[in-house]
Amino acid sequence: MIDVARGGEGVIPPPRRFVPPFVLALLLAACAGGPADGLRVDLDKSNEETLLRYYLGGYVGPEGGDPVEAGLMVGEGRLAIRPEALPEPFRAVLDDANADGVIDWDEFVAFVGATYAEARGLPPTLDALRGEAPYAAGDTDWFTTEVDGVMTSARRRVYVPTAALREALAGYRTAGDRLVYPAGTVIVGEHREGEAVLETTVKRRRADGFWDFAVYGADGRLAGATATPPRPLDAPIQCTGCHLGRRLFDPEKSFPARAPDGPYGPRAIDTDDAIRGAVAAHDLVAFFEEHAKRSDGVLGLYGTLYTAGLLADREAGRLTPEDAALLEQLGL
Repeated sequence: MIDVARGGEGVIPPPRRFVPPFVLALLLAACAGGPADGLRVDLDKSNEETLLRYYLGGYVGPEGGDPVEAGLMVGEGRLAIRPEALPEPFRAVLDDANADGVIDWDEFVAFVGATYAEARGLPPTLDALRGEAPYAAGDTDWFTTEVDGVMTSARRRVYVPTAALREALAGYRTAGDRLVYPAGTVIVGEHREGEAVLETTVKRRRADGFWDFAVYGADGRLAGATATPPRPLDAPIQCTGCHLGRRLFDPEKSFPARAPDGPYGPRAIDTDDAIRGAVAAHDLVAFFEEHAKRSDGVLGLYGTLYTAGLLADREAGRLTPEDAALLEQLGL
């Protein structure tokens, strides 16, 4: 007879049961004194709870949602994830790789990178995106502006749906002097070299108040990061760093004054003198504080520029009654 307890040659080990990574991590977290009702999270970020609510809200449903209310997240200083509340395809991807009972930033980034596009149902191609948001140069349904800035050395042509922009402006006062875009708003940024589109960045507003971020390569297919100089930026991880942060960037920071050139070229908002003059005369940058407030997580001065165009039209005597009513709502 073989003595299994003592081991030795010929010993047949007892069968081993597979333990999913998140179950093992929960057991370790409990042993380490972490919250018993979730896998503890420590991202080592200043706005940690906001980041978790943004990312995990995207796994609640197609429109996003509150991950705490959905039972996916523990908040209020006891930050934790309940993996069993994740949709089935994504549970096993959440991996406490170093088995310390805590999901750290690198482990969380790996999870998001592997699951985010599928969880959010991002259109796989630009053609599919255009079925949802048919942006086009010269289309008055889209407010368009061009910017040379810090994100890329390429020139950015940005498309904002005019109806969504006007709705945000009409609700500015009732929203506590904030521009809040309607759910489903899609903002598109083409990175261009001449007439060539090198890549396209997209943000799409969820009903929970956050935005989805996506990048499409020169081939029109969904990509994990930008590719134009000066550096690649992972989507959505590095998108949220700016859009949910507080740092100010040129040319928006300096506008309507001319911004200084950066190390990779000019930093400028391409707009005519009438628009720039209306911004200055009515102090619209201070009126909206659009860039500094991060109104609805948007960094561009789209409301400021659009309103300046209306004021320039008023000065020229070509304002429509609808536009006059919008300016009146704003108190301008």
